[in-house]
Amino acid sequence: YDTTAPTLTLEQAAAQADPTIATPIVFTLSANEPILASSVAISDFAATNGTITSVSCTGNACTINVTPTTQGSVSIAPSGTFSIADLALNATTTTVAGSDRSVTYDITAPILTLAQAAGQADPAKSATITFTLTANETIGASSVSIADFIVTNGAIGTIGCSGSTCTIPVTPSGQGAVSIATSPGFSVSDVAGNATAATVAGSDRSVTYDSIAPTLTLAQAATQADPTNVSSIAFTLTGNETIDASSVT
Repeated sequence: YDTTAPTLTLEQAAAQADPTIATPIVFTLSANEPILASSVAISDFAATNGTITSVSCTGNACTINVTPTTQGSVSIAPSGTFSIADLALNATTTTVAGSDRSVTYDITAPILTLAQAAGQADPAKSATITFTLTANETIGASSVSIADFIVTNGAIGTIGCSGSTCTIPVTPSGQGAVSIATSPGFSVSDVAGNATAATVAGSDRSVTYDSIAPTLTLAQAATQADPTNVSSIAFTLTGNETIDASSVT
């Protein structure tokens, strides 16, 4: 004897990727008891930014397939005529649990920029030179590897990705320009799996590594008269490379 309507939950399927590039997008209607399959129809649901293409039920769960209309959020909700029954014909027409009823549909590859890191000194004496790969959306960290890049005069260390930025540390092999570029096999994806394999912006991809102190000469200035009756006598400190003015006092 059963006079109690089923307790229902409507949300994205447990295995549904979010965001996703795949269609259809799958939602599930689950219950605390077997659902009467014949009581479930497409008209029981309302999809936003998508079309419900099929509903199928087995046991305590119904699978609802939705084909996205365009990119962005695809969501589902009970319709105004929602009515789902158990095998005893007890119907639930109002209260349906479930808060995760939206999936982001994304089929656009990320826009990427490869360049020296924002705080990277250039020239630099540090044994680690840092480059960054940035995107206009979250990068799929597992899609990024050392093999995606080519370094001249250096070796890539462990790449770390967080959000829309990957940090690429490079240990210089010798003095001079240390540069980075994308490799022929470059392929980096967003979290939905859309890959950018070709065009990557960024022009500032080289840092000068300089760990050798300048060779300095201190002498009277070339134009300094000697002997002189002028009270201001000039001397010069010259180097074999540009001197950091802030280091001289």
